[in-house]
Amino acid sequence: MNIEAKPLNRWSNIILIYRMMLRYWHYILTGFIAMIAFAVFNGISITIVIPLFDYVFNPNKTTILYDNWRAFLGAMSDTLHSHIAHFGGLLPAMQNYSALWNDTKVLMLQTDSLALLYVLCVLIFVIIFFKNLFFFVHRILFNGVRGKTIRDIRSYMFGRYLSQSLDFYSSNRTGDAIVRMVNDVEIVSEQFINSAISAVRELITVIVFARIAMLLNARLFVYSIVVLPLFTVMVSTLGKKIKKYSKRIQEQLSFLFSNVEEVLNSMKIVQAFRHEKQEYDNFQSINDRHYRMWYRSQSYSSLNTPISELNTAITGIVVIVIGGNMILTPGSGFSLGDFTAFLFALFSMLHPLKVITQVYTDVRKALVSLDRIAPVLNQISEIVDKPNAIEKSEFTSQISFEKVGFYYKEKNPVLHDVNLTIPKGCKIAFVGSSGGGKTTIANLINRLYDVKEGSIKLDGTDLRDIKLDSLRSLFGIVTQDSILFTKSIRENIAYGSQNSVSDEMIITAAKIANADEFISEFPDSYDHILGSKGSDLSGGQKQRICIARAIVADPPILIFDEATSALDTDSEHKVQAAIDEATRNRTVIMIAHRLSTVVKADKIVVLEKGRIVDCGSHEELLQSSKRYQQLYQKQS
Repeated sequence: MNIEAKPLNRWSNIILIYRMMLRYWHYILTGFIAMIAFAVFNGISITIVIPLFDYVFNPNKTTILYDNWRAFLGAMSDTLHSHIAHFGGLLPAMQNYSALWNDTKVLMLQTDSLALLYVLCVLIFVIIFFKNLFFFVHRILFNGVRGKTIRDIRSYMFGRYLSQSLDFYSSNRTGDAIVRMVNDVEIVSEQFINSAISAVRELITVIVFARIAMLLNARLFVYSIVVLPLFTVMVSTLGKKIKKYSKRIQEQLSFLFSNVEEVLNSMKIVQAFRHEKQEYDNFQSINDRHYRMWYRSQSYSSLNTPISELNTAITGIVVIVIGGNMILTPGSGFSLGDFTAFLFALFSMLHPLKVITQVYTDVRKALVSLDRIAPVLNQISEIVDKPNAIEKSEFTSQISFEKVGFYYKEKNPVLHDVNLTIPKGCKIAFVGSSGGGKTTIANLINRLYDVKEGSIKLDGTDLRDIKLDSLRSLFGIVTQDSILFTKSIRENIAYGSQNSVSDEMIITAAKIANADEFISEFPDSYDHILGSKGSDLSGGQKQRICIARAIVADPPILIFDEATSALDTDSEHKVQAAIDEATRNRTVIMIAHRLSTVVKADKIVVLEKGRIVDCGSHEELLQSSKRYQQLYQKQS
């Protein structure tokens, strides 16, 4: 079940991401208000050059009526009140701003230049202060939105991973899952959320500056935007190139992570067979391929700035030639201050336009990562509860296999027509050659996989009709690999229960598993933090903690999947003693290679090539089963 094989619905995944983001709509709404306020103050800030050039640095003032800043502000206040009264309110007066602006220009011509300069300096400070205040507010709010959305996407993906069947993990690498959850989610959030927010902010800024430029000189503004389509075409071409290489980069990165994870987890074998150089050379080859893809992608990305600068230069030349001609033409009504403000507005648009076009490139790159995380976002586990699944809190009668068939890959069956009954309280063992289907049966009983044919029933109820949580709470399992977490011994044992367990229950389970004796020797006893994968314990000690974990919730059914096969003789005896103690008054299912560990079983099932060839007690099989006799003689 390789996740790359699933068809993708890109739009539904984009919508899913934005739905997660919209959970924080109040942050977004407040952020947009702050964003608009920032754009408005940003636009106002450049218009200050008009009074500076045309009215402060104007040596041709003839009549000075206001010789200090107080007089100017008083006159400005009277003019404002007069306009509000004339148009019947503040909003209508703002809509007819041209009349107010014309009266303001008259006032500035009648004001002392130095006094006007003081007023404009204070005004510039106030505008810049509020501009940056609103910038800060909107960044803080949208950073919160982005961070919370990243957190939610990763949590959603991790939940998806946790719900998958073992079939999913047998066909997908762990390293690839890490890249998808960390690297790909980061890229998607950076581009689809952060870049989208930046694009909206810059678009608002462009609209504000474009409006100012059009008000100052609409004809010149139209001339200046003629060169923009050429720039857009170039950016589109680059975006396609970058997307192609981004996909290859992420695939190589997944391969790189998976290779590192596999080698580091197998370091004992690597060093034992002296394959360090081969593994290094292999890593170097993968790393070089990743570098080449990354370098090509960066080369195309690097063209963005030169193309943008070239576009800026062309636009600037067009504007200066045409605008300069207008200023020098008598009676054009286009002043130096207007032209300077126009230039500021136009060039202030170029950076936001660069950001917007860069967003296009970034989104093309992010689509690759979106396509990689999309299968996980949409992956539905094959092992799910039916809508009418029932709770089951106890095991009262028997487990029955009815014509069970199973395969991992089609046309390669692992189990054929298995019929078997396991009564409550029975200790049953499965033996046979490797690959015979023993572990598969153990995995089917607690529904880590679903049967492909037939059914398995618990007390007459098909396992698929029982809720997963209640079904698996009836089982405790001990595997061949002693899987422990880098947590305290107490937490590792308590991991076997869905509910909280008391210290007394943990200690009781450890005593039954013969683990209390060595746990008590640690300075921190049950609070001792285990090393990675329990590296500070022997194989037998790890397995006894696993047995304690399996029985701490007091499940009625225990599964031992070759629990002693990897242990030395002394450790095997200690673990077997723990198993014997733990399995009293329980239904027990044992998978074993060593027949010495199952001779006390009530029933032994001999499996060969996925079929039951014999079934009976140890003594009965020694008398009647040739295959069991062969297995027993090989181990005697």
